[in-house]
Amino acid sequence: MTARQALRLGGDRIGSLGSRVTAALRDLTVRPLSLYSAAAMRIGLAGLYVVHLLRELPHADRLWGPGSPLTPELFDDTLRARGWDGAFGWWYGLLSTDSSLVFYAWYAVALAVAVLYALGWHTRAMSPLFVFVVVAFYIRGTSANSGWALLSLLFANYLVAVASGRRWSLDARRRAKRGNAPSRYVFWGEETEELRRRAVTVLHNAGLGVIALQVMVIYTSAAMYKIRGASWRDGSALYYAMMSDDFSTFPELSAWIVSHGTFTAVMAYVTVFSQVLFAALVFNRRLKYVILVVMLSTHLGIGLFMALPMFSAITIVGDLVFLPTSFWLAATALVRTWREPAAKPGERQPDTAPDSVPDPGPDTGGSAGKAQAGTRAEVS
Repeated sequence: MTARQALRLGGDRIGSLGSRVTAALRDLTVRPLSLYSAAAMRIGLAGLYVVHLLRELPHADRLWGPGSPLTPELFDDTLRARGWDGAFGWWYGLLSTDSSLVFYAWYAVALAVAVLYALGWHTRAMSPLFVFVVVAFYIRGTSANSGWALLSLLFANYLVAVASGRRWSLDARRRAKRGNAPSRYVFWGEETEELRRRAVTVLHNAGLGVIALQVMVIYTSAAMYKIRGASWRDGSALYYAMMSDDFSTFPELSAWIVSHGTFTAVMAYVTVFSQVLFAALVFNRRLKYVILVVMLSTHLGIGLFMALPMFSAITIVGDLVFLPTSFWLAATALVRTWREPAAKPGERQPDTAPDSVPDPGPDTGGSAGKAQAGTRAEVS
């Protein structure tokens, strides 16, 4: 091969790579990714917050209300000491009141917002309102917040940019009934509307990317802290964690598990290595589900044996961002199969109509042109 042929071959490869990169970047502006994962995260986060508010309702007065040890006067002093009494001071002190009636009125509003957000009712309006609620409760309970509260706050903020109402929502049902009828709320030209659609798509994909990055940072940083500890290096960390009175749901069962020293040591190493390698393995098509199952097992173990159910649940919600659309379509088809009544002996199964096949939506399209067409029909 001559030098000219080598240069021509290299130029062709560079041109092919450049065209693929350009197509991928163009695809990110017209094809919203992982719409089912976004919907699952919305339902999971808002549903957990509903459970949280209902579970803490008997103790709400002591946690965030007038009966809290952090009295409204002391809370206002805390805001001033931290420099939070500026333009958003009214927001941060929303729950700081001496009136039980006012407090429980805001509590009812927060519960209603979380329920409507989980149902996907006017999701674009509900998502910032949900953040409004979460931030108010987080700041008011600043002296008793946990990892669950912090992660719920972060995910709620990130989901504002995500189009989480395109699937499994009341908004999606309303759009399906409307069909291909044009939206009544378009007040500008087609070019401006196309620019708006692409901006929404870019924000959606960027929001999912930030959530994925946040989850990877959580796992990697947790692994780095574990590696620094001698108990994790010698495999005895789970023994001390499960034998702690503060983190023990079933003391007898925990004692029986830690009596098998080799098993607990192996589980400790599996926990560390799975967190270290998570960011590298989760993007591999073959190993993605393996590492996600390992992390799911870890979270379930933490929630069951260490009395941290809300923290385990919110981390599982974060992991949902890595599940592809093909997984959700397969799961949906499986659920529909289970829900179908069994055919009686000798009864002929009806043929499946073409329109009964679930629409994969624009997030599973192949080319940018098909994705753009799907996005135009779906983005409102």
